[in-house]
Amino acid sequence: MHKQLQQVDVKKEILAGLTSFFAISYVIIVNSVILGEAGLPPELSVFGTIFISILGCLVIGFFGKVPIVLTTGMGVNSFFTYTLVISLGLSWQEALAVSFAASCLYLIVAFTPLTEVLIEHVPDSLKHGITVGIGIFLSLVGLEKGEIIIKGEHTFMTLNSFSSPALLLTLASLIFTLFLFLKKIQGSFFIAIIVTTIVSNVFKIIPREASAFSLKMLKDYPSIVGQLDFSNALSTEFILGTFSLAMILIFESMGLFNGLLPHLTQDEFRKVYRINGIIMILSSLFGTSPTIPAAESSTGIQEGGRSGLTAVVVGLCFIASIFMIPLLSFIPSSALAPVIIITGCLMMSNLQAIDFRDFSEWFPAFLMIVMMAFSMSISDGLAFGFVSYPLVKLFTGKGKEVSKPMWFISLLFCGYLIAKVWI
Repeated sequence: MHKQLQQVDVKKEILAGLTSFFAISYVIIVNSVILGEAGLPPELSVFGTIFISILGCLVIGFFGKVPIVLTTGMGVNSFFTYTLVISLGLSWQEALAVSFAASCLYLIVAFTPLTEVLIEHVPDSLKHGITVGIGIFLSLVGLEKGEIIIKGEHTFMTLNSFSSPALLLTLASLIFTLFLFLKKIQGSFFIAIIVTTIVSNVFKIIPREASAFSLKMLKDYPSIVGQLDFSNALSTEFILGTFSLAMILIFESMGLFNGLLPHLTQDEFRKVYRINGIIMILSSLFGTSPTIPAAESSTGIQEGGRSGLTAVVVGLCFIASIFMIPLLSFIPSSALAPVIIITGCLMMSNLQAIDFRDFSEWFPAFLMIVMMAFSMSISDGLAFGFVSYPLVKLFTGKGKEVSKPMWFISLLFCGYLIAKVWI
């Protein structure tokens, strides 16, 4: 690690880590609230979220040496609650067991040549489509978090009223953030978050809700640790849930690593992919949903994060958050939204690497991109892209360009989509 520090700009890495943490800090509360709907006590699962994030960031920072935040996945936690528990009727203890089993399948892929097979045979157009899709997905998340767009009365989204304090604060923050960013001021994202937070709280622009979380509840946290229930492991619901979740974890993690760190060598990718699997399998024991590389890691990367020090800083911030959980409510979404929007925009630049002259390459990537954005699900977008690719190639007389592994991956994602009929 000492040798690594000599090769990086420590100040940039620290600022990148702080930026990544603030961009992803909402997961601490939001993940716990979502898991609360599955029956997990949110005031306890908040500690599981923090502890697994600390472990994930420190391990991938020290051993993976990449500026990636490993934390409980947004979208994955929704699958945990709304699919495994509410739709399939599993208890939260059984859902944790499903998460454990799905993570085991992930590890089988990660520690066998299957990883290289998947990387080698996934077309470049889909790899770039994944990055672009995550970019537009992040942009929409930012627009929603900043209340620039809201759910419309007759449409699924519409522009918010300009009388909204949140919208006005987000737009002002976006202008300020853009100014700092385009002037190449070091720490531009972090500075913008802090300034917007101070302005919002001093002038009370956005009312702050009282926090229901307290450090005093830490003593009761052990009651949800290791509560895995495999009593119905042979049931159709358990098996279907395990297969579907494994598909999401394997390909969403692969897509995020490729999208966030496109220049990783195969050995470097294999290492971080395996680290994620190890942390992922521990998440269920910690009493929380599975971990994945956070798309918000890109905010730190854009801030200049290039090494594992960025992830270590994020891990240290998660440690500090244990004692400052109520203080996180002071940071308004309007402070984070501009950073997420700009980061999404930068990721969308990968569009230029897709061959628009070849419809058989462009259309599956396009379908993946728009489905990620408008279904608000990275995993569903992946499914549509992978299923459509061999079909479009076949219909255009280019079926021979599709490898056997790619056909197999497509069939797996087809099975994932079919499974959604029942769940």
